[in-house]
Amino acid sequence: MKTKTFLLLCLFLGIVLTQLSAQNGKNGNGAVTEKVTWDTYYLDIPVNCNNAVVDRLVGPVIMHNVYHYKNGLLLWIKQVYNGEVTGTITNETFSVKDIATYDLISLIGIGHCNLIGNNGTHYLLTYMFNIVTDEFTFVKCDCI
Repeated sequence: MKTKTFLLLCLFLGIVLTQLSAQNGKNGNGAVTEKVTWDTYYLDIPVNCNNAVVDRLVGPVIMHNVYHYKNGLLLWIKQVYNGEVTGTITNETFSVKDIATYDLISLIGIGHCNLIGNNGTHYLLTYMFNIVTDEFTFVKCDCI
């Protein structure tokens, strides 16, 4: 969890420190995108089913970020993660599709994650992330 927070903090600081002229559109409006490989996806975030930790997922994913500006102010970030991760408890390999949107006004992120394992396990996660307190809250976790 600390790794994800550190990366988000670096992204936010990098955005704040860049010049607004790098943005698309007129008058500081528009979106900027980037793709990066993230090697420590979900290193500290457990998968919970029925209030029990069933796995922890680790692996490199491609992270696609979209930064949305209005009047020169960064309002929100959308992150899409794609790739394969491995469960450190089950050793199962999962294909991952995770979409998270971070509102930089309320400092809350909401994400939806679809994980399909090679042994038939399927997890559907909905979570919230508080940028200020560095806390994940699982809103819903369907373990199929």
